[in-house]
Parts: sequence; C-alpha cells; structure tokens
Amino acid sequence: MNRMEDIYPFILEAFSKDLTFTFPIHGTSMLPMLKTGDLVTIKKVESLQKGDIVLFRRFDESFVLHRIIRVNNDSYDIVGDHQGIIEKNVLFGQMIGVVISYNKNGKEHHMKNLRYKIYKALVRITLLRKIFGRIFKWGIRNIPLYYLLSQL
Repeated sequence: MNRMEDIYPFILEAFSKDLTFTFPIHGTSMLPMLKTGDLVTIKKVESLQKGDIVLFRRFDESFVLHRIIRVNNDSYDIVGDHQGIIEKNVLFGQMIGVVISYNKNGKEHHMKNLRYKIYKALVRITLLRKIFGRIFKWGIRNIPLYYLLSQL
C-alpha cells in the first residue's frame, strides 16, 4: 500500500487541475464506515461543515482522515468515528481534501445519499460512537445494527 507521503504530490497535482483524487485508506479510526483497503475520493477543500470527513495534515507531518464534529471561529474539532479523543483546534490551512464518496466492497457510496446522512447523524452522538467502538473491539459482528452500519 502506498504511503500518504508518496501520493501527496499527486493529490496536490490533481487539485491544481480541479480534479478529484481517489486512494485506498489504511487504519481503523473510521470504523465501521471505512476500513483498510476501502477507497475514498476527495476534492479540494473550499468550505467545511460539521460532519464532513476530511484529510488533514497534523503538525508532525502525519496524514489523518477524520470527521469534523465542531466548527469553531477559526478552527475545527475532529475525531475518528471509532475514537473518543478529539483533536481540537485543527486549522483550515491543515486541511487537504474533503471526502465526496467512498468505495466499499466494490460499491460506490456518495456522501449525499440518505443512508450516509442517517449514519452521519448517528455517529455524531458521542454515546453511540463509544458503543460502536466497543462492539468492534469485542468482535461482535452479528448484531444487526452494527451489520447494517458496516454495510453503508
């Protein structure tokens, strides 16, 4: 799998031509929606709102794909769907792209479809995020709600 440092120049080149960029993700922070190997398509950041999933670069130069949970006056609070620790005060200048669609199990899902909007509303509730995280951690995959959400 390519490292983000290796594909970052290609992302910037695509954005300079007003194109989108699709790449495979790595990690578990966005479970159950996204897992290692799923593809996400991002576009250049123009404006952001609560609930958007963004690719941003931390000050330590690492790349992260997480969800905006709060819009402040001049920054954003961001967290993975499968995490509880909120990264506060992420600046607009750290944002690289915003997810417009993702491909899971060979099926493309757009961020504007109704199923995604329902998922986004549910995951914004902190208690539900903790429950989803525990379900995944325990390996309980036969719970109907978890199964439905993992199919989004």
